[in-house]
Amino acid sequence: MCRCEEVSAGRVREAVTELGARDARTVKLLTRAGMGWCQGRMCGTAVACLAARGAAAEPPAERRPFAVPVRLSTLAALDAPDEEPAGPDPDAS
Repeated sequence: MCRCEEVSAGRVREAVTELGARDARTVKLLTRAGMGWCQGRMCGTAVACLAARGAAAEPPAERRPFAVPVRLSTLAALDAPDEEPAGPDPDAS
């Protein structure tokens, strides 16, 4: 179910039935489902549906997009730095 943290649907069901999780947040805390790289963007809805046990699942919180496409022309138009940024001045202490 959660590819990032390698959590199976069976582990999520176990958290709901045997460990008493009643919402997606509790399932997340018990199994780490939704705590990986995507932060639940891929598995969050499925986890919430299993945690709801047939009732209406709570809607997922609005989140900003995981990534935003950028045109290559936009990247090419950026100025390359001519020199390395200056670090802290060692004589300034």
